[in-house]
Amino acid sequence: MSLENARTIYPIMVQLARDLSQAAKERRPVVWVTYDDLCVRCKEVGVKETPRTVAAKLLKPLQAACLEKGLPDLSALIIQKPKARGDFGDLLRPSDGWWEPYVTNNMTTVGSVPFWFKEFQSARDFAEWPAEPFF
Repeated sequence: MSLENARTIYPIMVQLARDLSQAAKERRPVVWVTYDDLCVRCKEVGVKETPRTVAAKLLKPLQAACLEKGLPDLSALIIQKPKARGDFGDLLRPSDGWWEPYVTNNMTTVGSVPFWFKEFQSARDFAEWPAEPFF
């Protein structure tokens, strides 16, 4: 069921990438999408997940499919709720589980925000997303 639901939300993720890319091109402020926000969008298409389950049940299969096909990681577009970090403002980043395939392949360490942001930008700005789910 998770893979089927990941296919169902694929168009949402591609549209999100396009919207974020367009905002960047137009130099509009980025509207960060959290796990909570994604859950609301999922409910609109009949997929019911919670912020606790959405990463494991939807984003991990999507991430695995993207990496397997050599495509940018669409799951990088979704962040945790920003956590206040004293005088430095909110800390933007994906969940701890997002890093697993990258750490396993010695590409980065958990929490490397510059690495994640490059992945975010790659997914956001990739113009060749297949119209239909590729997994």
